[in-house]
Amino acid sequence: MSSDEGETVHRGSYLLYPDDAPEDTMWPKDTNLAVLVLNEPIPQHNHELFTSMWERATHRICIDGGANQLYDFAHSLIPHAIVGGLDSLIPHAIVGDLDSLLPHVKSYYKDRNCVVQKYDDQDSTDFMKGLAYLDSKLEHQSNNCVTVVFGGLGGRLDHTLHTLKVLFNSHKHRNVVVVSDDNLTFVVPKGKNRILVNSQVDGPACGILPLAGEAVLTTSGLRWNMHEQVSSFEGLMSTSNIIDSPSVTIDTTVPVAWTAQFRPPPT
Repeated sequence: MSSDEGETVHRGSYLLYPDDAPEDTMWPKDTNLAVLVLNEPIPQHNHELFTSMWERATHRICIDGGANQLYDFAHSLIPHAIVGGLDSLIPHAIVGDLDSLLPHVKSYYKDRNCVVQKYDDQDSTDFMKGLAYLDSKLEHQSNNCVTVVFGGLGGRLDHTLHTLKVLFNSHKHRNVVVVSDDNLTFVVPKGKNRILVNSQVDGPACGILPLAGEAVLTTSGLRWNMHEQVSSFEGLMSTSNIIDSPSVTIDTTVPVAWTAQFRPPPT
């Protein structure tokens, strides 16, 4: 995301599929890419996107059992004749309390110079530990890095809610987007925001989730726009809305989650 005359611009899916022009849809200058893999299966229909992001990434981190998911995913690519096979998808680090990491997966990656970092702290989750490890590698300059997370918004409900909580708690100093089976999700901060829409992969369905308390929302670019509309978890929420424009604007009094259908090109 970037700032433009008091408006925060979100590249959204253009972070995954950068364009050469206009400038807003290009990869942000002097910005690193980190890929984090959580403990959920990597969608097979996303294999080209995942391998592309993996190759571009400066930091490749598996969060505990995410290493098992990467290992299984790499095996699944063999029928697709991906050059390099298993050895083309080696993480820089596996991080967490490691209670889910399978012994043969640990040995495989450790033998290939992957750092295996165990944290015993039970007051933070593995996702939080992974972000802290990434911060240490970035020398705490996380604003200069886009973090793309695979997983975290499917499976167990408590894990899903925690992923959203971490996104909200870290959005002021991290640019994090979460890719799940059918959605792309990130936090929109308080104030004026513009989300760039790639019609090839975004939508049409979308939602604005006021998970940080009551929000007053004004929007444009949606089928059902809002004007100074009070929105809350207990009251009205804009779900199953439709993207109707190449950009969506959201003016909000508190941070909200933006989530949209995500349709990677067929492989």
